[in-house]
Amino acid sequence: MDAEVESLKHATIKEKLELMLDIGQLMMESGSDSKSIVRDMLRAAAYLGLHWKHINFHMTYTTIMVNYDNETEAYTIYRKCRRHGINMSAIIDVSRVSWRAIEKKYVIQAFKAELDRIRQEEQTRHYSPLVTSIAAGFACGGFCKLFGCDWAAFFYTALAACFGFWGRRWCNLLGVNSYISTAAAACVATIAAYFTSFLPGSATPWFPMIACMLFLVPGIPLINSFDDLMNNYALSGATRAIHTLLIVFAMTFGIVCAISVCDVPHYAAYSIVPSGLDGSQAIAAAVAAMGFSVIFNIPPKLLPVVAVGAIIAVGTRNILSLGFGMSQAWASFMGAAVMGIIGYKFAHWIHVPHMVVTIPAVIPMIPGVLMYRLLIGLFDITALNPQDFLGAMQAGVKSFLIIFAIAVGATIPEMLAHQCIERSKQRRLQRMLAASRGSQESMFETETDIDQASNLK
Repeated sequence: MDAEVESLKHATIKEKLELMLDIGQLMMESGSDSKSIVRDMLRAAAYLGLHWKHINFHMTYTTIMVNYDNETEAYTIYRKCRRHGINMSAIIDVSRVSWRAIEKKYVIQAFKAELDRIRQEEQTRHYSPLVTSIAAGFACGGFCKLFGCDWAAFFYTALAACFGFWGRRWCNLLGVNSYISTAAAACVATIAAYFTSFLPGSATPWFPMIACMLFLVPGIPLINSFDDLMNNYALSGATRAIHTLLIVFAMTFGIVCAISVCDVPHYAAYSIVPSGLDGSQAIAAAVAAMGFSVIFNIPPKLLPVVAVGAIIAVGTRNILSLGFGMSQAWASFMGAAVMGIIGYKFAHWIHVPHMVVTIPAVIPMIPGVLMYRLLIGLFDITALNPQDFLGAMQAGVKSFLIIFAIAVGATIPEMLAHQCIERSKQRRLQRMLAASRGSQESMFETETDIDQASNLK
């Protein structure tokens, strides 16, 4: 018996479940959706020799629970997920390690060492805080350009967003509540954008105030919440949705505070639809996507891939919306769907989770402005006339429809070809397990087992 099988044989059930929870915690705290977390934990279970029929999961946003019951012994272990961020590199590494452990016949100590390495590398990101702040600024500048501003306003937006980024970073270093940090960052960025309106060179001086805080928009939690809900992870999806709403509420509170301090016109009513189709829209989409990719800690070699994906997604949306008069929601759906299909295939070629390629590319289509227009209206509801109140409600409904359309479009490859995709993955897993252990023993005996394991909740 080789060293890998021997090490797994002597590992206790509790040790194996702890390793599965290590994977789940790393992915949850790095911003993965619940379905992907369960998939990678099941893959680890197969490597560890635990049959899927004996495993049950309970997923929430803050707690992952796994139960193993093989009729002779039963264990239930849970793990708290105390901090939540976005780290795409960690998600890529965990996914690759779960495959590599089987392919290279890891002993269990090597598997533990790999997970420890990922956990340590999570603290040292690909990009320094200075580079990340500049990227956040250019991401907001890209949004502003997508709204139709000029290039001077693009750079003013980037400057104001950098101030907001550092404001939030300092709050986080001081241990300030995350929602208060978000409100403070939105307030600082908006005030900075207000002062840029006095600088010369821009024919759209108020546009930086619309876009300067959009690096705070929780795009990935928004999409993940819809993805969880559509895949029957209702508790996790609802919690993500509430968390997202609180972030947007905190952003809006910060904006309202800045507006109350500064002499600001009613800029929330300004149009955010570009006047036409031109090359600057493609540049803006690529810049915004790459800026968010840096914030999400995507490996540098994938930045050009995300940039091209954003051009495809936003270009498709703009052509259908501006060129053919399609509604914003349907145009966003088509843009996300086209990118979802292309991104899924490309992610398969380069061996990364598809969300790493697809989601950053569709982030520039997230209607962050419409969300905080609704909340600004609610903050000032006593002073609104019926027409303004109706406009705020319409902005809220429109933002919900667009977000839903983007979430469905981005995940449409899995929704349409789920069984085929999962069967292919499970057969690959089955072959690798048989090769690594020198037998045909498998965690999946029949095609029915493969289907059921693929849909295990």
